[in-house]
Amino acid sequence: MSNILIEANNISKIYDPDILLKRGKNFYALDNVNFVLEKGDFICIMGPSGSGKSTLLNCLSTLDSLSTGHILLKGTDMTTLNKNELCEFRYKTLGFVFQNHNLIPYLNIFDNIATPAILGHINAKELKEKVIHIARDLEIEKILDKFPHECSGGECQRVAIARALINDPEIIFCDEPTGNLDSKNSHKLLSILTKLHQQGTTILLVTHDAMIASYSQTMMYLYDGSIKTVVHRHNGSQLNYYQRINEIVLEDSILKQFTHSTSFEDKEKIDTMKTKHKKSPSYQIVYMYIHGYKYDKDLYQKYTPVMLNDREIIYRNKYNDEIIIDLSSIKEIHLNLKAQFANFGIYSQFTFDVLIDIICHDDIYKFRAKNKDDMIQIIHYFQDLHIPIIDSKKIIETYQQFPKDYERTKYYIRTHKDLMKYGVCDNLNPITNKKM
Repeated sequence: MSNILIEANNISKIYDPDILLKRGKNFYALDNVNFVLEKGDFICIMGPSGSGKSTLLNCLSTLDSLSTGHILLKGTDMTTLNKNELCEFRYKTLGFVFQNHNLIPYLNIFDNIATPAILGHINAKELKEKVIHIARDLEIEKILDKFPHECSGGECQRVAIARALINDPEIIFCDEPTGNLDSKNSHKLLSILTKLHQQGTTILLVTHDAMIASYSQTMMYLYDGSIKTVVHRHNGSQLNYYQRINEIVLEDSILKQFTHSTSFEDKEKIDTMKTKHKKSPSYQIVYMYIHGYKYDKDLYQKYTPVMLNDREIIYRNKYNDEIIIDLSSIKEIHLNLKAQFANFGIYSQFTFDVLIDIICHDDIYKFRAKNKDDMIQIIHYFQDLHIPIIDSKKIIETYQQFPKDYERTKYYIRTHKDLMKYGVCDNLNPITNKKM
């Protein structure tokens, strides 16, 4: 059984879309982000104001909708769920703690904590025992009869955590939970979250404070709506982890004063703590290109870029770890096809992506390439390196026979009806690229 709770594939969020093309561009709050949250993770998201931290949190928690891309909730595409199904997912799976505790002022602390559970029709006696048990763990059992205005900021935030825990959520989303607290209460709150994590709760935390981030196990740094740097704590000390996070924040803020380059191959790499990368949980949607050759800038921006040079393949996986594949380690490559149906009324059509399995001596890398007419260039690149290519669908032959994308598509529709069956192909909205 998979441990993946939330998986985001190439998600973007556009605020105030330039529908009438007056500005000539869109403003991206999130720009082509990949993200995986597994059971037991404690991930912190950092970045300067306006970098997209809260937007990412809101999209992953289903509070906000996407402009493009997909989010899988325990394997189910979020865009295929109706409003009631999303509410049920939030109720059963998620707990929320925000910067403002958002307690109901006219209810006492006991009722504030119990309110979410009332929706589940829990027995009154059982609910009372549960509230008291959680309150005792969070050291707020003595204020259950008080009202929010009679409690300190730190107490109110602990009440907010208790409220988030009342339904036994698998994931707790925390958006700047210490923003209104002093140093002492901030660290007390984070100690509570750390204890919850040790007990098996999955936590996703947004903060701008490196010290708060040092309580996590992984820090992801956002800039201009994209994840730029990832740091893993592993078994290192909290102090060393804090110092590394601080360096990333400082280096990034200084770099951005001198350069605004966002090109994949031009980014200055910041050395992060070494980590053995995890395998991507499914085929990663990518755009492959050869360094130094012409490439499609639109596809490059829309999907995860995979750069090939004369020695290695470089990209970022769904966990945002930088992956480098030594070309000499590749044993063989398997090619396959995946069909998509763009549902657009009388203009509906099928499209096909190439699935690429790169088999190395110690790992397998799975890509779903969004390349079109330039895919044959990628295939020839691997052939020139004398890497064996297993091509059961005769994709290479088809590219040679039909060099244009629309010609190949017509051929695949005639010859690969097995890929076009319901449940096998993806049914997409062609405008939003969301599954239907």
